[in-house]
Amino acid sequence: MDSPQSILKINNIEVKYHEVILVIKGVSIEVPEGGIVALLGANGAGKSTILKAVSGLLKHEDGRVTDGSIEFLGQRIDRMPPEKIAKMGIVQVIEGRRVFEHLTVEQNLKVGAHMRKFGRSIKEGLEMVYHYFPRLYEKRNEIAGFISGGEQQMTVVGRALMTSPRLILLDEPSMGLAPLLIHEIFNIITRLNQEEKISLLLVEQNAKLALNVAPYAYVLENGRIVMNDSAEKLRENPDIKDFYLGMTDLGGRKSFRDVKHYKRRKRWLT
Repeated sequence: MDSPQSILKINNIEVKYHEVILVIKGVSIEVPEGGIVALLGANGAGKSTILKAVSGLLKHEDGRVTDGSIEFLGQRIDRMPPEKIAKMGIVQVIEGRRVFEHLTVEQNLKVGAHMRKFGRSIKEGLEMVYHYFPRLYEKRNEIAGFISGGEQQMTVVGRALMTSPRLILLDEPSMGLAPLLIHEIFNIITRLNQEEKISLLLVEQNAKLALNVAPYAYVLENGRIVMNDSAEKLRENPDIKDFYLGMTDLGGRKSFRDVKHYKRRKRWLT
């Protein structure tokens, strides 16, 4: 994707853990300002590692970007500490609905406000969050550890909104949620993008859902980008239909390694 107004540019990066384990190999991704881009791939493909490379959280896992660069609004950030990256307007919603279980829902939301450098007041931020997540207003005085999984996911997204973000890195928001809740949360994410102009880099295993939300997507396999295109074209791509969308000729689901189109492409890439 080539956009003259990219908010995020990941330029041919390599990522290593413990200085020796190469997990990301020559990955380039762009997110247009005000846009949504999806990053698809199986478990272990390296999707979360890319998000952590952007947010700076790799440093807490003895990982680092060893080649290439990451730019946010034209400024290189891959050598910055995570707290400085966060104050620039990048926030990562880590997979697993990580609320502060002993705090109330509203206290969880207020934690996010302390990371903002500019933007709304705490009161204005809460009003915005409750506007998009009215269920959180109803639960605002309840202990976050005792609310439902879907409400916890809403809470961590709401906490991210309290930072007044320019870019949200959203990691597996559908994980472990019931279908109705998944669609509710993704509808809200779409509204946030459209109405608040927040850019999103979305990591999601549910390819159907991701391609309905994001106009453009990249497919990651074993630390490399093996495909990238518009959502419309990816939905019609035989590899995506066979593996990620589970639409084989016989109605079953193939192993990605058995998809002949992908095998030919992989030989060409290597």
